[in-house]
Amino acid sequence: MGRTVTIIVVLYQFLIAPVILWFILLLLARNHGTRSFSTLFYVCIGITVVSILASIYLPQFAIFIIPVACVLLIQKFCYIGWMRSIIATVLYMAAMLVCSMLFDKATH
Repeated sequence: MGRTVTIIVVLYQFLIAPVILWFILLLLARNHGTRSFSTLFYVCIGITVVSILASIYLPQFAIFIIPVACVLLIQKFCYIGWMRSIIATVLYMAAMLVCSMLFDKATH
């Protein structure tokens, strides 16, 4: 069971999270910025790395660091404006929260 859960988490983080971000950017910035899978893949990996490092080294500030890093990564690498980047971050964080809750329910 443990190995299957690990494979599902890796599959989710590397394939599904960029697709969710692609869909969000499609809705918000259809004619602006970039939505290439490779760019979104690296943005999602960057968000994951920042989340892990902030949770380990600065857990009391992680709730502030992670959304700010997400906004900056999306704005910088997807070439969209600040307002769209903030809205995309809120939607992405909500989608990640819902997906993690569903994953937790499915595994318990």
